[in-house]
Order: sequence, then C-alpha cells, then structure tokens
Amino acid sequence: MNLPELPRQIKQREATSSIDLKHWIAKNQKFSCSLEVKDSRGKDSIPFSCVEDKQIVYANLISGNKGAWIRVQGVNGEPDYIWLVNTVAYIPIKFPKCFCIITIGNFLFEKEKSKRKSLTLERAIQIATKIVR
Repeated sequence: MNLPELPRQIKQREATSSIDLKHWIAKNQKFSCSLEVKDSRGKDSIPFSCVEDKQIVYANLISGNKGAWIRVQGVNGEPDYIWLVNTVAYIPIKFPKCFCIITIGNFLFEKEKSKRKSLTLERAIQIATKIVR
C-alpha cells in the first residue's frame, strides 16, 4: 500500500522569517551587521532563553574589539570564512505583526533587568533599534 506524499514543511520558522527580513535588509540596511533571527511562533512574547549562550558569545565577539572568525558552509559561491569585528550584532525577532530588530546589548540588558523570563512584544518595540511592519 502506498501512502500519499506529505506536504513539505519548513523545519524552522526562522527560515521563513529570514526570507522576509532579507528583503527588508537588502533595501534598507546600508552597513554590515550580524543577524541571529528568532521567531515568537505567533505569540506576543518570546523566552529570553531562545538566544543560546553560544549565540550570545558570538554576538558579543562580533560587536566588540576581539572579533569573530566564522566558517561559512557556502554552496553557491559564498566565501569560505567571514571576519566580523566592531560590527553591529542584531537579534531580529519576528512577532505576529512586526519584526523588532534589537541590538545584542539591548537584548542582554533587558534579559538581566527584567523580572520576566520572556520578552514581550510591547517591551521589544520599546528597546528595538528598528521596527519592520
């Protein structure tokens, strides 16, 4: 017995969100930056823990004087490595109605000072560098 083919599903919501963000970045961002994209999965809040410790370390290295050497798994002609130093490191978060593009510094400050375990959309809008609707 043959089973019907299942519809293809994107394994990570962040992949879909990244496509929307890519188009906006290409039109509006006129300097280099790093982006660790997150998706609230349709909710108006996102756990601070969604940004992993390793991701925080990289963002801090990228935005600081030490820099980060990043291996790219290029299959379409991308370079083998990228070196980022003193470059803005953003955490763009996709909420249902908008992207909130937040610097790593603002994200960490909010994580440390907040009494909550999650970042709300309302607060994300307040600390964001850019809001993309």
